[in-house]
Order: sequence, then C-alpha cells, then structure tokens
Amino acid sequence: MHQFNVKTVLLAIGGICTFAAVTAFGVAPLADSAVPEQRLMREPLAISAVSAADTDASFVQHEIIRRGETLSSLLARMGVNDDEIAAFVRRDRTARGLLELRPGRTVSANLTADRSVESLSYRLETEGGLDQAKRLVIRRSDGKLEAVEERLPLERSVEIRSAEVRRTLAEALEAADIPDSLVTRMGDIFGTEVDLRKDVRRGDRLRVVYQTVREAGSLEPATVERILALQFRGGQRKLEAVWFDRGNGNGDYYSFDGRSLSRTFLASPLEFTRVSSNFTEARLHPIFRDWRAHKGVDMQAPIGTKVRTTADGTIKFIGRQSGYGNVVVVQHSARYETLYAHLNDFGDGLDVGSRVRQGDVIGSVGTTGWSTGPHLHFEFHIDGEHVDPMAAIEQSPVRLLLGEEKTRFIAVAGQLRARFGLLDSQLIARFE
Repeated sequence: MHQFNVKTVLLAIGGICTFAAVTAFGVAPLADSAVPEQRLMREPLAISAVSAADTDASFVQHEIIRRGETLSSLLARMGVNDDEIAAFVRRDRTARGLLELRPGRTVSANLTADRSVESLSYRLETEGGLDQAKRLVIRRSDGKLEAVEERLPLERSVEIRSAEVRRTLAEALEAADIPDSLVTRMGDIFGTEVDLRKDVRRGDRLRVVYQTVREAGSLEPATVERILALQFRGGQRKLEAVWFDRGNGNGDYYSFDGRSLSRTFLASPLEFTRVSSNFTEARLHPIFRDWRAHKGVDMQAPIGTKVRTTADGTIKFIGRQSGYGNVVVVQHSARYETLYAHLNDFGDGLDVGSRVRQGDVIGSVGTTGWSTGPHLHFEFHIDGEHVDPMAAIEQSPVRLLLGEEKTRFIAVAGQLRARFGLLDSQLIARFE
C-alpha cells in the first residue's frame, strides 16, 4: 500500500549527514548512557481552514532600481496593478521625487493581494550621510493617496572580520569579505607605523571590528560607519587600535593599553599617493630649470583625487594664487597652518572662514598654476615658517586620556578585546 521513493529517502539521509558535518565542530561526543531511548510517536495534527481574510493580507516587496529604469517600467516589473499611482506621482509636487530614480537604490512597496499599492517608499538624494537622509513615502489614507517626506529609518550592526595575506592584501580582504575602502581608514589609524598598501607580507594578519549602517529594509550594501577595533600582526610587529568616543562628537584611536594613536594631523592629505618631490633647500625647478628651495612636498595622484584637510581648522584663503594655481590655506591654531596647491577644484560650500574637520574634502588634485603634471603641493607652516610636512606631522602632539575618561576607556577596550577573543574561539572551533 505504501510506496517509498528511494531517491527521496537518499536525499533526506544525505541532508541529515550534511547538517551533521557542518555543526559537528566544538561539540563533545555524548556517552552511550546519555543517548535517550528512541520511540516512535504519532499525534493527529489539526489544520485550520484558510479564511478569506488571510487572502487579503498585504505583503512587502523590495526591488533594486536598474540602469535606465523609469517609474512605469519599475511598477510593471513589480507587478503593480494600480493605474492611480503613476498619475498621482506626475501631478503631486512631493511625489515627483519618485521620478528621479537612481540605479542601485531600493524601492519598497506594501502591496495588497490584488497587487494594488498601500504604500511606496524611496530614499531621496542628499549631500550628507544616511543620518541626514530622508525618504519619500506615498501611502493611502482613507482611500486617498498622499506623499510625505520622513526621516530615513536606519539599521546599525557590528561586523567582525579576520584576513590572512596569502598573496596580496586585496585578495585577502576579498576572501574575508572586508570592504577595500577600510584600507584607507586603517592607514589613517596606524599613521606611519605601517603602510598597508606596501608593507604587508605573506602570513600577515588583519582583524577588524567595524560598525555599519544601512537603510532599514534596503537591498543596498551597508555603509561602513566606523572602525571600532583593529589589529595587525606582521612578522614581529603587533599593532592594535580601539576607537574611544570622548563625547560631544569627539573621539580618537588608542592602543589597548591606552596610548594615543591619533595625532593632531593626518599622515597625508591624500588617500592614495606617491611623493614625487620632498621638502628641500635646493631643488632643480622642473619649469624654470634653476636651483631653488622647495618649501613643501609634492604628491603625485590622478586628477580628481580627493584632497583632505589634515586637521581641524578654518579656511584662511581659498582661490587662485600665481604659481600655486587653485590653492586652499587652512589655519589650525595660532601656530599651525597648512597649504594645498595646484587643485583642480574646491570642496562644496567652502569660503574664507568656513570651519573644516580633520578629513573633510577641501578640493581635488589638479595641475593648475606652475605645474608639469597632476599632483598636490602640500606645505606646513609653524609660526609663519615653512617646515618639512612629514617631520611636522610625525612630531605633532598626541591627545591624552586622563581621570574619568581613562576609566571609561578601559571598560570599552575590554569589551572590544573580548570580541577579538570570540573571533579566536570561532577559528579554533572551525579547525577542530
């Protein structure tokens, strides 16, 4: 009477074996006496009838906008059966924001069983980060459509990753699912201690704990918000860093024993660069072919490469200056100022007196003024005198932790060190 499908049985057994293989690590074998007696039990299961109301339940659908997509083609692809929506978007001023579809962005819709729209949401374009972003929401209220702009709901999470270099750092990061964009941030944290683009070798290891943020319900990749902890092991070197929020939006990186890693100035105003001409009292000028002092550092980079201010400060000058071409001068304190020359353009919204924070984009690499090719000319002035920028940055003062701040730091560092310990335990379990 009962016929068994042999293939189904074998697949079921295979699935059980596969599951056992995946979950076996870290589990001690049970003693024979601990294995319970096997019994076959039968119990009737009551299945309630599906009510008509259940078929009217709404559901959520998310779609990524494709290149060249229009609102009509998007709605058709989503299977939306609602002629009123497209007409409403065209006539309502707020709803028209949905006509500016950006490829890669997510559209979310609450649809009824007959695929009419209860609500539709889309993140609007913004110059700031996700914390300042808004979303356009079109919804039905008392049978009528309305469009409003709301604060974007966000989801934050903490990721823990470990990478070991086999051949190249890029391959190691990809294998560990670590965003390549983190390399620049790691370089800023460690400063001159290690160049992660050049100094890594086979067998070197990176561990990182970082916080990500994304739009709630979005299909887009999360954005890295901040590195919380970082560890680099290379040869005999072991470098560690932990982020400590000092309050009021200020924070710095410290080693796990409390030594500050954050100096007043970034190691470089460019993320990716090659120094082509150092600070010197005598250099053969590439244009005028005479010997003269070079009171800064030249950094080669492609046109358009972002230029960052190396420290907090105020714009003292922004504009064009003879051989410098497009130039920005930032006053950092009564004693310190930096100069960035040959720029292609300037950062948005900057003017004399504008406040800038360390790492803010103030322009991009160009070849304006007396320049033989795209590069940034970078100067460092102390008390009005030109000094070697690289030496000045290396010797710039560090920020110290004292009293109650140090007590709070010890607690934070302990929590993040425990996350690295959790990563160690997972790696051990994987190979046991």
